[in-house]
Amino acid sequence: MAVPDALDGLRRPEFTGDARCWPCTVLNGTILWMAVTVVAMAGRLRLAAALGIVGIAAIWLRGYLVPYTPRFAPRLAAVLPGDPFDHAREVGSLADVVDVGDERAAAILDEALESGRLAPDARRAWREAAARYRELEVPDLAARVSDRVPAEARAERRWGTDYVVLDAPDGQILCPRPVAVADLAAADALEAAAGPAGERERLAAADPFRALLESCPLCGDTLAIARSPCCGAAPPGTATDERQLVCEACPTRLYVYDES
Repeated sequence: MAVPDALDGLRRPEFTGDARCWPCTVLNGTILWMAVTVVAMAGRLRLAAALGIVGIAAIWLRGYLVPYTPRFAPRLAAVLPGDPFDHAREVGSLADVVDVGDERAAAILDEALESGRLAPDARRAWREAAARYRELEVPDLAARVSDRVPAEARAERRWGTDYVVLDAPDGQILCPRPVAVADLAAADALEAAAGPAGERERLAAADPFRALLESCPLCGDTLAIARSPCCGAAPPGTATDERQLVCEACPTRLYVYDES
């Protein structure tokens, strides 16, 4: 058997290339480094070298070294500050602090859709508002959020991701920058379409509105529906297997669909 053919049998394209999850890669690299260090300190230098070569090859070809990483990594991330995997927690949104309720928020959007008020001009208004908000620096975006929600908001960067952090009574809510942009823009676009709904109700309705988006609020690229909570994909039927609205160009996720 040719070497390339043998390697093809080892490759996991769903966990490598563009689908590679770099936090998982770093986690597995750290575990490998620790194992190699322990073996080397025990005086088994050749074994340590062999372990390092095999481990690096496995991570490169398969995406991870430790079996079932896509299953346990998100759960591990849930207890880490800032959630470097950004997969174990729900997408935070401005609706989380306006205290309107999911049913009322969905009803507001349904009324706008059924009445025909959510016309193409409302979608155009969303795109124009999103273009304005994405030009803001994250601290300025947080200041805009503070002016419109009943919570203090501040900018914070965790593991390379920009968040608008909301200090809610029940704890902090991490609202990714693209979600904050999308929600503010949706509240603006719904001002005419949502009839008598007030500011808080429009912000609440911005959450289900985000599930209908076709373009990314940050880059404008077309969004896709994918199942990619960790390392690009999760084994079907696992706890992390869920449909998400994602922008693959940024990359970022805008919405996690409830399939319960």
